[in-house]
Amino acid sequence: MCTTKGVIKASLYLSLFIVSSCARYVDTVRSYSNGSAKNDFFKFYPDSNVFRYQSNVVLTRDTEKIYPKFFEVKLPKKIRYYEFIGSTDFSFYYDKGQTIFIEVNLEKNKISQDTVYNPSRDQLDEFIESTAQTGNEKYNLKAIPFNGNRKHLVMQRGNATILLYNVEDKNFDLFYEYISKFRFIN
Repeated sequence: MCTTKGVIKASLYLSLFIVSSCARYVDTVRSYSNGSAKNDFFKFYPDSNVFRYQSNVVLTRDTEKIYPKFFEVKLPKKIRYYEFIGSTDFSFYYDKGQTIFIEVNLEKNKISQDTVYNPSRDQLDEFIESTAQTGNEKYNLKAIPFNGNRKHLVMQRGNATILLYNVEDKNFDLFYEYISKFRFIN
């Protein structure tokens, strides 16, 4: 009898461990009355996410004040992890190394023309090494290996540079459509 109870107890603990250790998405929406949920930066919908960055933290360099730029971007579902460092580097990680990285240039004098291009491998490596800041070990853009069979894209929108990295063919059109809606807000 004690052995049976011990086996049942061990099975329950194992089941709880497996359930709690299963990979989860940070953007899961469950039975909300209006079909969405939100936190400080995200609004989660059943079919997409909207990330809206607004901050009242002013950066300083000597006596110069540098104000953050506010923006909004639509993102695909199934975000595994996200992070932002300062008011400049924003990373959104998905399954299988698919990543959206946004860099916002806070300098007033450097506004680039809107462009979209498919970067070469060398351009990608240079951009990731020189620009991307990340603080997490598991999800780190610099540690995700380049996959030549996937799609990569750089989009310039004013003072923002958006990188699609290692996006699977089947997901590319959706990722591209959503980041194309990037906009600065007041």
